Amino acid sequence: MRKIKWLILAAGEGKRMKSSLPKVFHKVAGVPMLFRLLNIADKLNIETGVVLGKNIEIAKEFLKNHSIKIYEQKERLGTAHAVMCAEEFYSNPEEFTLITPGDIPLLEKEDVENFVNFAFDRKAEAAILSFYASNPQGYGRVFEIDGEFFNIVEEKDANEEEKKNNLVNSGIYLFKNKHLIENLKEISNDNAQNEYYLTDLPAILKHKGIYVAVCKTEKEKNFLGVNNRKQLAKTDSIAISRNREYFMDEGITIYQPETVRIEDNVEIGKDTIIYPGCVIETGTKIGENCLIKTGAVIINSEIGNNTAIYEYSHIEGTKIGQNCNIGPFARLRQGTVAEESVKIGNFVETKKAVLKEGVKASHLSYLGDCEIGKETNIGAGTITCNYDGERKHRTEIGEKCFIGSDTQLVAPVKIGDFSYIGAGSTITSDVPECSLALSRVKQKVIKDWPKKKGKKCRN
Repeated sequence: MRKIKWLILAAGEGKRMKSSLPKVFHKVAGVPMLFRLLNIADKLNIETGVVLGKNIEIAKEFLKNHSIKIYEQKERLGTAHAVMCAEEFYSNPEEFTLITPGDIPLLEKEDVENFVNFAFDRKAEAAILSFYASNPQGYGRVFEIDGEFFNIVEEKDANEEEKKNNLVNSGIYLFKNKHLIENLKEISNDNAQNEYYLTDLPAILKHKGIYVAVCKTEKEKNFLGVNNRKQLAKTDSIAISRNREYFMDEGITIYQPETVRIEDNVEIGKDTIIYPGCVIETGTKIGENCLIKTGAVIINSEIGNNTAIYEYSHIEGTKIGQNCNIGPFARLRQGTVAEESVKIGNFVETKKAVLKEGVKASHLSYLGDCEIGKETNIGAGTITCNYDGERKHRTEIGEKCFIGSDTQLVAPVKIGDFSYIGAGSTITSDVPECSLALSRVKQKVIKDWPKKKGKKCRN
């Protein structure tokens, strides 16, 4: 593809979203709409600029890790005015600039490639990307003859015959920069909104004898815009459906796929099986031959090969190794690392916990701010008491230890290798290796105690 620049118009207030967040930062398939376009630009190695408007400081914070040029449209005076606000971006008259809205989250890399290649193949100095709409109402109708632009007629200006035309304007253009520099100023704001519209520029160029090409496509869904929450939900649904279809084509089994949410920037290995009702959010990597059972939620986590995540487990910011068994009803929080062949069972919660190879915590425990050595067994009801009311402290448990049920480990504390903790103990001091630690009082039995209280012991 020929070298171009890409200017994204993202200054719209998004009033119908009814949100303090700029519209283009609302997420589709887990990724802000604007970032979906920037991801395409990165893949195609296109230098990118963005025109922003209201709440620009919020927008700049979102974009701080992106190497793009940012321009501000202080007054919203239309799309042509937005382009004028970025005049420095297209200052080289011999280069070309792609111009798109920022709220078309379903655009694909191939759409950009095909459009740009089409324009250059035809040696056009301006081009419009148009698509056939199943319901063209509300769109500007594009009229062309053998791929050459003739006119755009807006819905409000179209007669009944013109409205039958279902070839519509996507709002995506490619211009040689000299035509932007020389002709944007000729666009008038003599309209009901008193705004300057970029849709007027192709007609201005045509009347000057400049060839304007019209690229046509059937991929209507790729150009759906988002102006309200309903449209946001619709585009999100389409993006999620695309992701599911991709993974099924790549050798992943998904039962009742319409119930499964897989966001963008997810990796899943072949022969993994995903049951109904699962949510796999952006940033997650799942290995091969894994089992993801009903209701599992996995967020920005890494899961090794041959690992099973059982029903209704919640996993976030976690790294899980191979051959592990997690859940059901487990909660693995940020910073958890479970190495190979670890078992974390039902109603176990972890946070900033490192569980070495072969560790088992089968049920009903809280393991926070701790490291647990290889092949150690954690009994039911065990708690690492990591917070003293002011600061967090760590617990270190050695290899091949046995921590009895209902144990409280009051951090900071260390348990040496091969040590045992008796059930029901509260451990407040370090335990040396190969030891047994107990902290419960000797059992006392008072015979006939109920009778002394006037209670019957039998019928």
